[in-house]
Amino acid sequence: MSASLLSQVQLQMIRIGLPICVSIGNLGCILGLFVFLQKSMRNNPCITYLIGYMITNLIYIDFTVLSTVFSGYGMDISTKSNLLCCIRMYMSYVFSAIPSYFLVIASMDRMFVSSSNINIRQRSNKRFALFMVIVIIIFWILFHLHAFFFSEIQLIYGVRLSCTIRSGSPASFIAYYGVVNAIIPITLMTGFGIQTLINIKRVRLNRVRSREHRLIPLLILQISIYIFLRLPTSLYLVYAQITNSNIKSSNQILIEQFVYFIVIFCQFTQVCISPLMNLISNSFRKEFQLALKKMVRRRRQRRNEIGAFCNQTKNVNTIHKPEMTARSNNNANHIQPLG
Repeated sequence: MSASLLSQVQLQMIRIGLPICVSIGNLGCILGLFVFLQKSMRNNPCITYLIGYMITNLIYIDFTVLSTVFSGYGMDISTKSNLLCCIRMYMSYVFSAIPSYFLVIASMDRMFVSSSNINIRQRSNKRFALFMVIVIIIFWILFHLHAFFFSEIQLIYGVRLSCTIRSGSPASFIAYYGVVNAIIPITLMTGFGIQTLINIKRVRLNRVRSREHRLIPLLILQISIYIFLRLPTSLYLVYAQITNSNIKSSNQILIEQFVYFIVIFCQFTQVCISPLMNLISNSFRKEFQLALKKMVRRRRQRRNEIGAFCNQTKNVNTIHKPEMTARSNNNANHIQPLG
């Protein structure tokens, strides 16, 4: 297989495919935040997790994915200095992990809500949600400090510069960590999702709790997309560790590099398209339409208030103008001529 052909395929996917993904991702996150930040929704614990998911996803898209797009045009600023390289690697690792675990605890929250046990249902509350959001953010910010201190610019195959993890123990740690961190979210989401479906079958939903359960299909959709597009990365990392000590031909190495690029592209695709997939959910579309109507109503009301104020000011000025004219005439009549 020609190396130049695979390189051209990768380059075109970066230059054409990723900009489309970035646009879709930004649109989806903005629409999602527009709906989830409504006053009627943001007090829901699950919505708190989804807001955090959207915000961190947006940062990952506009930092990591967009910087990859720039690298396809020879504008990779992370190879200009070691500091920029360290910042890019650190931010990429942090904001790759945080959204995944926001989805994990969101699926855990839906498992709590769907339970028939009232004590378990009470674990779904805003205070616990804020606590978990803070813990997840602080944990991954501290945990990934190694990525900042062990990143460097390397010459790959004597052809191009690349920002990557330092060879040796740091690279080995990242390799094993990558396998574990790729498997854990998928396993937890699958387990929580299955238990949620079991709970739904056991429990007869009443009207009070039906609004809570409308978020379950939306979350299941997000988890399904995550598993479908992130599972190839997990499988490849497991394969890479198993065959790490094997002697490989140059052709096999070339194919493995291309496969690795494809699974990373799938990961970028998941990050970018999952927010927009909310539109598939009927409940999300209804909430979006409701939020849009509220925004239009508020703007119309505001415009009417401004118009009424302007008319009132104009009428006041019109009333006072004859009075001022009459007063001026009276003053003129009372002035006695000199001499």
